[in-house]
Amino acid sequence: MARASANSRPAGRRSGAATDASDVPKKRRAQIREAFRITRARDRRLVPAMTLGGLITFAVFEGAGWGLGQPIVFTVFGVIGGILGAFIVFGRRAQAAAYAEIEGQPGAAAAVISTLRGDWRVTPTVAGTRAMDVVHRVVGKPGVILIGEGDPNRLAPLITDQQKRINRVASGTHVEVIYVGNGPGQVPLRKLPGRLSRLPRRYRGATVDQIENRLRALGTLANALPKGPLPKGMRLPRGLRLPR
Repeated sequence: MARASANSRPAGRRSGAATDASDVPKKRRAQIREAFRITRARDRRLVPAMTLGGLITFAVFEGAGWGLGQPIVFTVFGVIGGILGAFIVFGRRAQAAAYAEIEGQPGAAAAVISTLRGDWRVTPTVAGTRAMDVVHRVVGKPGVILIGEGDPNRLAPLITDQQKRINRVASGTHVEVIYVGNGPGQVPLRKLPGRLSRLPRRYRGATVDQIENRLRALGTLANALPKGPLPKGMRLPRGLRLPR
């Protein structure tokens, strides 16, 4: 009896794993439906754009089929390609709608970078002002990237201060500065992933680890400032200023 009970446990685990695996497609379909519903509510041209993308892809395959004398085979390819083309259009417009939804909100750039593929180590809000201008620090193979969101004039001293702090703990590390926004010299939020992907890779994984470990001592704005008012007679640490 004991052996039978012991043998039944792995089977139970296997059945549980099989159940979890079978739930993955269902969850994926539910996510796609929810994304489609949200995107359609924000983008009224979603369905026409998907339809047009699918029809254009189908027409390309169909024309190639007639040109090569194999219309039936290429019709099948055209249907598959048309569905794929419609999904590609959907994915791009869903991403654009998501960016438009969060654009202008403090922390939007950090949220976008945290979803990117690759080794991007984001520390949000390392500096900021009471006007909701914020600076995020990203560590990756290009080096250290300081991302500023808000008014460039108010961000400039914060960026300069962060550069000095980084130089103190990780001297010689390359620092890239990117201002996110729609003004001159700024990078729109939707183009931020592309801008990061085009940065030259200067460091390898082990070196990136070393840089990140050194920068941890700098902390963030949240843990740099005390909670509530300062006790009477207490001063801020040297070099730390309250945001304006």
